Amino acid sequence: MDFKKILIIWSVLFAHSFLNSAKALNPKLEITYIANEGYLITTSQHKILVDALFTESYGVFDTPSKDTLNAIMNGIAPFDSINLYFLTHYHKDHCNPAMVYKYLRKFQNIQLVTNKPALVFIDGDQFGFISCKKQFIELTPELNRSLSKSVDGVNITAHSIKHLPYIKNGIDLEEYMYNTAYTIETDGVRIFHSGDVDFNNLKAYFDNDQNSIPNVDIAFMYYGLLSSSENLKYITEKLNPKKIILMHVPLKKYDEWESKTKQLKSLFPGIYFLKSSN
Repeated sequence: MDFKKILIIWSVLFAHSFLNSAKALNPKLEITYIANEGYLITTSQHKILVDALFTESYGVFDTPSKDTLNAIMNGIAPFDSINLYFLTHYHKDHCNPAMVYKYLRKFQNIQLVTNKPALVFIDGDQFGFISCKKQFIELTPELNRSLSKSVDGVNITAHSIKHLPYIKNGIDLEEYMYNTAYTIETDGVRIFHSGDVDFNNLKAYFDNDQNSIPNVDIAFMYYGLLSSSENLKYITEKLNPKKIILMHVPLKKYDEWESKTKQLKSLFPGIYFLKSSN
């Protein structure tokens, strides 16, 4: 069976030269959309998953198909030979604790990169999760600060940027949710993934942390960050991305943001909205 005929995959291949180093010429970078903020990042030497294992979306966002989840859980191409699994935070539309635990137990060479609150949450939901501790890469910087670590040729910077607020009766229901954005640099390419952040919290991070994130190849950005041309200008000045991929767009806003993306392309041609066709 031709697996790609039954698995919905959106891929964007970027092959381009940057810097003057022979090592960095024409790096391979393939982005495969999974659902919501979930992606497979494939470089010349590494395969990296971000926010890929979940089944619920509060009835609002895209979820992975059964075929996609089956492929990930069983290491079927293109989800074979995964090196690192990144988790931005533990909301249900990003993380299914049981699936993450089962995945790590099955593939004990894969390392989980996330923050301590996410590890505590999964461990509380899945008794025995701590037995996978050797696979944990825990990076939990203070709010509006960053921490960096190099793992098997992948340079990782975790950025603590507050989760976007959800205000009800004057209370931010997301006040205690810990969100991690990541810069991932490997094989001559640099990726930024914002997780769930709004513009004010992203700006607060840049105002407080001196660890800049310049010249990224792909910036995965929460769609609300691009709600105005002024926001787009700020983000492109801070990250200088070659491409921007919008993510976490609610299903009911697909038509609106397809139109919005076309408008934004007039200001920044390298902006994309990837979505499944089902």
